[in-house]
Amino acid sequence: MDIRQLRYFSLVAKHLNFTAAAKEAHMDQSALSKQIADLEGRIGLKLFIRTTRSVKLTASGTELLKYATEIIAKSEEAISRAHLAAAGSIGTLRIGFTGSMEQEKDKLPAFIKQFRLNHPSINLSLLRCNITPLNQSLDQGNLDIAFTFSYGLEEMVGLKWEICPFYPKSHPMCIVLPLEHPLAHREQICISEVAREPFVIISRGEAPNYDHMERLCTTHGFHPNIVFETPVLENLLLMVETGIGITILAKHTKAFAGPNVRFIEIANYDYRVDRVIAWKEASTNPLIPMFLETIKNHKAVNTPIDC
Repeated sequence: MDIRQLRYFSLVAKHLNFTAAAKEAHMDQSALSKQIADLEGRIGLKLFIRTTRSVKLTASGTELLKYATEIIAKSEEAISRAHLAAAGSIGTLRIGFTGSMEQEKDKLPAFIKQFRLNHPSINLSLLRCNITPLNQSLDQGNLDIAFTFSYGLEEMVGLKWEICPFYPKSHPMCIVLPLEHPLAHREQICISEVAREPFVIISRGEAPNYDHMERLCTTHGFHPNIVFETPVLENLLLMVETGIGITILAKHTKAFAGPNVRFIEIANYDYRVDRVIAWKEASTNPLIPMFLETIKNHKAVNTPIDC
């Protein structure tokens, strides 16, 4: 039994007349009769009682009609939704972001809210986490889009990214010190000047900062003396403020620091960090290009704030 034969059956049941049903189906009456006979043969039941004067549904035909109408409607809906999905009008989009990107409510959160209003048939799944698990989720196919940071992405194969228009400013890497540190008054610090300092870091499984910092220090002839790790940025900055150790972070994290923490740019070091929107190049979700195009065309109400 196929959906085409169910449609023919429904037409005959609707008209109780093979001639009228054949006319609506744009086919010969004999061809329609053959399709109904084939359907009856497949299911092993008589669906119509035909005389020279009338056509009536059998009890089996009456029962089948109840479900045939629903099946036809569902199949048409399925085909329609498949076309909508291919056009990027419905479906699910899994979006990940770091905590810093939800802080400025007039940017990413405002855009997501407006996107939902404009595309109510698209299901948005949102995940907030630290950079490394966020990038790993994207790489493993558990996310479609990630609002993340550029460092660490260079080493991941198959990802594409571009600077997020909400956060266009690049940020230099800084040595982060407590206010009372002897170097805290400087405009720039050479990395070799902190070779003997204790370092505190974001846990290695949460952010790529450690690998970046280790390469930087090794290039200048020393390995950082790690005295403490924490998975939470605010805890890290508190440890710096209380003198437990110094750290190296991108300047945008200054927004999370207290007034007694200084961010000093690293001398002769032009590496900068961008906030980016990233996706897997091989992804087949049609909502991804649509989302990317929408975000490019989005006009922010407020002027971007640089952290």
